[in-house]
Amino acid sequence: MYSLSEFTQINVTFCTSYILYISDKGEGKQLMKKLIPILLAIFMLLGAQVTLGATSTQFSSAVVVKPNTYQTISGGQCTIINNGDGTINISGSTSTYSSVQKIGLILNLQYLFGGQWYTANTYSYYKYNAAYVSGGQLLGVSRGYYYRVSAQHTSLNGSISESGQSYSEALYIQ
Repeated sequence: MYSLSEFTQINVTFCTSYILYISDKGEGKQLMKKLIPILLAIFMLLGAQVTLGATSTQFSSAVVVKPNTYQTISGGQCTIINNGDGTINISGSTSTYSSVQKIGLILNLQYLFGGQWYTANTYSYYKYNAAYVSGGQLLGVSRGYYYRVSAQHTSLNGSISESGQSYSEALYIQ
């Protein structure tokens, strides 16, 4: 059984040999003009599959560490709601797979000015020996700006410290 990269190499060798055979005989120049773009597209697709299918796994103390995953944090989110009267509600939460020493949520209310996001206020929420923390605020804001929430989700359990980021949609407050 061949691996995908070996299969790709065999196909490239076969197709290259076939094209050389056709060109050596002086036949099928029209066929070659049609085959070359098709074969190039096939090779590119096969190469992309090899790249997309590649994964790296690191071993550490007989524990498999998977890339782009958390060991303790299982989720986090933040939201912003326009109440329609010049006030907004911001909220968020952080969850872990099981109880940790310290779990945290930091909500940053941000506004857009001159093409850049600026933090207007920051609100922090922490719990100890818990697997979930949430928090929120009802806030009055200036009209005529876009607002969003950025949240930092944190977890501390022994020597494992993790953090992640989430963003809400941006809302224009009239």
